[in-house]
This record gives sequence, structure tokens and C-alpha cells, in this order.
Amino acid sequence: MEQSPIYDQLLQLPLFQGHSRSDLTDILSKIKVDFRSFHEGQVIAQQDDPCRHIVFLIEGSVQLTRTSLHKDIIFAEHFHSPAVFGTDTAFGLRQNFSHTITAQDNVRTLVLSKQNLADHMFNHEVFRYNMLNLLSTRIQRSNSLLWTDNEGDTLQRFAVLLKRNFIYHGGQKQITGGMVALARMLGEPRLRISQMLNALEQKGLVTLARKRIIIPHLEAILQQS
Repeated sequence: MEQSPIYDQLLQLPLFQGHSRSDLTDILSKIKVDFRSFHEGQVIAQQDDPCRHIVFLIEGSVQLTRTSLHKDIIFAEHFHSPAVFGTDTAFGLRQNFSHTITAQDNVRTLVLSKQNLADHMFNHEVFRYNMLNLLSTRIQRSNSLLWTDNEGDTLQRFAVLLKRNFIYHGGQKQITGGMVALARMLGEPRLRISQMLNALEQKGLVTLARKRIIIPHLEAILQQS
């Protein structure tokens, strides 16, 4: 494998950061290097499918979608390289992908199986620390959301719902689903949800379409709540 530019790209990825080129050479010599390419619209991983590997996004952008328990609301957000998916679902009680990952343009990924992680990657101290920091951050964020007050006004309840269903609390997001389903999730009357969303649209914080809520900048709504 050529050391440039692939090595430079890999060293920017979460979990590989902090490794030297010699470390990376040693790692890649021991594992099956599984690079995969995807075109726009191709599914890289499907929500609820068994998570038998970690996906590193090397080039391009992807859309992550998460479907609600009742299958009536879809939360969508975008990620650009470098990024990694599957770290929090490859092990543990429920080993299934939490989101569907779809290519938004020409995408290149590096896929690492759980077997390679257990047999080789965890032997490297830097990799172990990176993994620990990544998982600890995710756990701490989840724990903080469990204690978030959900008894405020409609906008505050909506903000909590957004925080719980989007990984990154900034940038463009989209919610697809009916107003009745959203009202059920928020425990609010449908009319109150409609009034709240119309008020946000008037401020330019959301764009409303048929069964779609487009949020240009999630952080702007969170600052309002």
C-alpha cells in the first residue's frame, strides 16, 4: 500500500489519531485491509442489522437516518469524512447498527471486523485510549440527557427530543413524519406542536414541508430553548 495519501487520511480518522506511520504500517500488515467504495444512494449499513464491523469514513459524506420505535418518524443528519460508525454497537448487549448509513456522494470507507479489533487493534495502546475516550464521551452525553428536564414548554420538549435523536448537536438536520406522530413523541397536543413549528419557521429556524421538518442549524434551535 502506498503511504501517501492513504496513510495521511487514515491518521486523521478517529481511533487512528496519535499513531505514528510505523504504528500504522504495523497495524495494516496484520489485518485484512478492507477498503470499500460506494456511490450516491447506496446503503453502507442498515439500522438494526448485526454490527459485525466498524466503518471508517475516509472520503465523501453520508446520511445517517434513525427510525423511531413505531416506524413513523425518521431523524436524518449528515456527516463528512473523517468519521467512524459502529464503535458503540459492535460490542455490548445489543450488537446492531443504530442508524442506516447511506452514501451522499462518492464515498470511500475502511471496514474493520470485530475479529481484527479484538485480535490486533486492541494490542496498540493509542488505539485503546482512543476507543475508551470515544465510548466514554458517548456514555457521558447519554447520561446527561437522561437527567435533562422534560417538563418545560413545547419548544424545550422539542429541543430535548432533538438532542436525544441526533448524534451531533449542530448543522443541518431533517425530521420526516406526520404531526400526529411527533405530538405523540412529545406528549403534546398536535395544535401546540404546529404552533411551535410555525413560530420557528417565522424566525427562519426551520423549513416546513409536507411531513418534513428541515433544520438548517440545529444549534440555533437549541439556543432558543
